[in-house]
Amino acid sequence: MKTDKNFLYRCACFIRCSCFNSAFMKYGLILGIVCLCGCQQPVKNTVHLSGQLVDMGRAGVIMRYDGAASLIGDSRDIILYTDAEGHFDTVLPLEKPEYYSISRNTLYLTPGDELKMYITTDNRQARFEGVGAEANTYMKERLFPKGGSYLEGGSNVKADFRETRKLIGSLAQVREKQLEALQNVSEEFKALEKGRIYADVINSYLYYASYADEFRGKSREETRELQKTYRAEALSEVKEKLNYLNEDRFLEVAVVRNILFYREDPEYRSYFEDYRMSPRCEELYQGFEKVSALRHDLNLQVVDDIRTVGNRMQQADFAVELQKKLEQAARLLPGQPAPDFKMTDVDGNEKKLSDFRGKLIYIDLWATWCGPCIQESPAFTALSEKYPDIEFLQISRDEQKEAWESYIAHKNSPLTQYNSVDMELAEGWQLFYIPVLFWWIKSRRSSMPMLPDRLLRKLLRCWIHFQKHKQK
Repeated sequence: MKTDKNFLYRCACFIRCSCFNSAFMKYGLILGIVCLCGCQQPVKNTVHLSGQLVDMGRAGVIMRYDGAASLIGDSRDIILYTDAEGHFDTVLPLEKPEYYSISRNTLYLTPGDELKMYITTDNRQARFEGVGAEANTYMKERLFPKGGSYLEGGSNVKADFRETRKLIGSLAQVREKQLEALQNVSEEFKALEKGRIYADVINSYLYYASYADEFRGKSREETRELQKTYRAEALSEVKEKLNYLNEDRFLEVAVVRNILFYREDPEYRSYFEDYRMSPRCEELYQGFEKVSALRHDLNLQVVDDIRTVGNRMQQADFAVELQKKLEQAARLLPGQPAPDFKMTDVDGNEKKLSDFRGKLIYIDLWATWCGPCIQESPAFTALSEKYPDIEFLQISRDEQKEAWESYIAHKNSPLTQYNSVDMELAEGWQLFYIPVLFWWIKSRRSSMPMLPDRLLRKLLRCWIHFQKHKQK
């Protein structure tokens, strides 16, 4: 028998109101009846999500937090557990509206949403029903900053900047009209998404030179002068849009955070000369810089420096993310046990990193969809043949196991091939991109991260010589 939670709430409201003051006990029944009719229910601080996640490649799909603090860390990411067909049904706590993403789909979730969704890796195929559907259906057409926003990966680039700018303007106007036509969304959502439109326009201008044919064949000086001309033409418009974006709330929008990285670029500094970085904005990018330092130069001095910065931060959400990143990074410092993870071979046999304890291990992390990964694979295989005393592991990060198995069937590699979608690999080893090569000598209590590739061959020779010397 299902319990009517609304009825229970009304009963509780009745009891509370009828017992409020002993002086009015004789009027309790009347007060209770009034409360049954008039007491308001508390505002929900949860969202109910259900539906199907298709072709995500794993039972635990990451719904990534996409607000401002995501520039520093990922502790707010949520794992959605699905059945074999990708179906899920879950209730999540949510105190205020937030942006999240699943694969290429950006979501805007609001406390009280009852959202049923069908999501694939193609955001255009997404479908939504229920409370919150209108905002998220609008978000299906969200542009991609790394593709140049309105430039659409170069497909919308015209003969020159002026013609392209006209097209960008017309596309932005269409998007604004779509936004204004929404009925069941908050004014805050409309304000944030208007900011996204403005930032996408600016981002399109910033990426124009990367896609435009008119820059091909020109010298560096000619390119610089042409870009300077185009920046001057767009300067007034860009400043006007940045003025609108000069509020902390717009840091929640990913493309706004992206364009602000250009503020220190000498070529684009004129765009941002009137933009005033707030204390929150300053701390956000300071936090990002510190996390970047962790990725590229992990040592005790860097950790201590970042801990000091985190302790001084005034923005609590940023400080939390920085602390979480420190905790993750500390697991990779010398003297700590290497984070373990699972992998499977083509026959489905499972292994762990810890199964190779005591060996020098050289790992190639790759995927079938990664061009640079495919290009470096033959060199990795050649090294394995030259240094048989070293354990060479090729581990695919493909979430689509069928694509990996199909590729491996034609690869004919002498190395055992593994696949791992274990989140401990990505999180424990701070994996931010592929291809990436790791090596370490793993004992019970130590791990050593990869040196630059140019020193690798020398290192391998020295290590093998050392091992042979020990055996004498």
